[in-house]
Amino acid sequence: MATCAVAVQQANGSYALFIDPSVTDVSTCSYVVQSGPDIANSLLTMSVQDGAIYGSAIAGVFLAAWVVSAISRVINGGSNEST
Repeated sequence: MATCAVAVQQANGSYALFIDPSVTDVSTCSYVVQSGPDIANSLLTMSVQDGAIYGSAIAGVFLAAWVVSAISRVINGGSNEST
């Protein structure tokens, strides 16, 4: 559940966030603190296996683009001149 927080400036110039439980509408808050269920579907909670799958897919796209580029260079005679 998201909760509002209030920023309070400390004596040393830094800020601290304090939770304000009296606010029920978080759309009016300057700072929103999220907890468990709010971040459950975040990319930061991705497993290692999911990361490997996504990384492999991205690498596959780059590899396919490189192969298409290489084939295009062979078909065009390997010329570096622009037309």
